[in-house]
Amino acid sequence: MIYKATCTSTNTLAMHLISNETIPEGTVVITDHQSNGRGQRENSWISEPYKNLTFSLILYPTWLTIKESFYLTIITTIAIHEVLETYIYKDLFVKWPNDIYYQNKKIGGILIENSVNKNKIKASVIGIGLNVNQTKFNLPHASSLFLACGYEFNLSSLLVQLTGAIQTKYKQLYKEGPHLFKKAYLEKLYWINQPRIFQDQEGMFKGTIQGIDEIGRLLVRKENNGLSCYNCQEIKFIK
Repeated sequence: MIYKATCTSTNTLAMHLISNETIPEGTVVITDHQSNGRGQRENSWISEPYKNLTFSLILYPTWLTIKESFYLTIITTIAIHEVLETYIYKDLFVKWPNDIYYQNKKIGGILIENSVNKNKIKASVIGIGLNVNQTKFNLPHASSLFLACGYEFNLSSLLVQLTGAIQTKYKQLYKEGPHLFKKAYLEKLYWINQPRIFQDQEGMFKGTIQGIDEIGRLLVRKENNGLSCYNCQEIKFIK
């Protein structure tokens, strides 16, 4: 474990470390305060210092192809979900592609960055931000474990649970292959099989999430317009 009291981003630091020196697989880079935390789509991840978990896990899944890289997202979200559902017994979901939702509010997010060599993954940094003991947010659709459960969590104990669960799923992925995990991911997926309102480049539409394709793109059946697939920057969840 590499601890920094403060840093710009644990993912940035972890990517720098693996590019400049040999870091053992399974190393965790963690901080109490990110000054420039990052999320998907170049969004920022804002976290109150000393209240939450912000860390990155370094892995070397050289046996995965680039096309299979979404399974790192799948096993990570499944692992986090399984740990959190021991505390939150219902209304806990994985919002495609990589957010953890309680009811209709976000409590966690994942940012995975890969270093590649030809068509294989050379190294992966799995960045995780989880709202744990924070009680006030500037964003209306954010929540935390404290707000969901009504009590404070021990951050160190929760970190051990999360990293252990992720590494267990990672070993299963290596030994048993990716086919094991897709069904479990879909069972936890937010809004799946529910008619909802979305927005893409053509405007708002009513559609139903059907699942994901072989590289992790979202499959949505538009009302009266067949099946469409989306990358994460191509569709918005409206209501």
